[in-house]
Amino acid sequence: MNETDLQLVVDCASLAPSVHNTQPWSFVERAGGLEVRADRDRRLDYLDPDTRQLHISCGAAIEFARLAVRTLDLACEVQLLPDPQDQDLLAVLAVGPAETATPLDHALVEAMPRRYTDRQPYSDEPLPATLLAELRVAAEAAGAWVKVIQQTDDRVALATILTDAEEIEAADPAYAEELARWTHEKAEEEGLSERAVRDDWPEGRVSDMPLRDFTGHGSHPHPGAEAPRVVERDTLALIGTSKDEPAAWLCTGRALAQVLLRATVANVSSQPLGPATDFAETRARVRRELKLVGHPQFLLRLGYGSDAPHTGRRPATQSVTRP
Repeated sequence: MNETDLQLVVDCASLAPSVHNTQPWSFVERAGGLEVRADRDRRLDYLDPDTRQLHISCGAAIEFARLAVRTLDLACEVQLLPDPQDQDLLAVLAVGPAETATPLDHALVEAMPRRYTDRQPYSDEPLPATLLAELRVAAEAAGAWVKVIQQTDDRVALATILTDAEEIEAADPAYAEELARWTHEKAEEEGLSERAVRDDWPEGRVSDMPLRDFTGHGSHPHPGAEAPRVVERDTLALIGTSKDEPAAWLCTGRALAQVLLRATVANVSSQPLGPATDFAETRARVRRELKLVGHPQFLLRLGYGSDAPHTGRRPATQSVTRP
């Protein structure tokens, strides 16, 4: 890759989603490709003690970078965790010979700057079964699986788990302090803008899932409130893996990238429901109560929204190193 191509790839990778928009990655140019490395200084101390969410975030950046290389009409092979002695080296992208990109490759890359987290209400229009099937196939190709949560009992269980998990988080002052540290009035380059996380749903409408309260108080309108409410029941997609280890977390991130970009191409919005999978104890509860075979890693709500992006990115030149 020449200098222009490298910059394009890094610019695209830098658009990947990350927990609280921390962007915990760095990129190093190497002969014949690119290294994706963990930036552990950007790890969340409270929400990510085992670096699972850092790995998921970097996995998404790896997949964004791979897709960008493909749109240069070049082959790209990804090797995860290539050096056991260097735990910060999460992946090497080896750029291969000429290989024509597919229309889907181009569509996914074009969707990158349009993808965002939409925390506002979605319409009642159901997602097409063909799209949900496509998301499952894409996740499997990335080394993960997707389960669409449809059964009422499963949704009730998830709502309870989300409520309990956030109550536990909100009871710890360290949680609120970390949220405040990564939430800013403008958040032009990193973190979460106050506009992006504000809860301004219309009066009388509420989700059946508690959505993270970014004030740190774990407070939500809910279907059982006194005033009658329209209850929104969005599509829930759970991403999981057969194992629960760093390589599987990176695969989760790659699968998440595919799910989010393909949803964006279909004009579908998304929002993570983080408390359901933030900690090992909660993930174990999700696994047990939903009778899952495998390890739940990431829960999303999906639907047709109407909001606009509110989070920025730090310049890609801050996260790339050249020899």
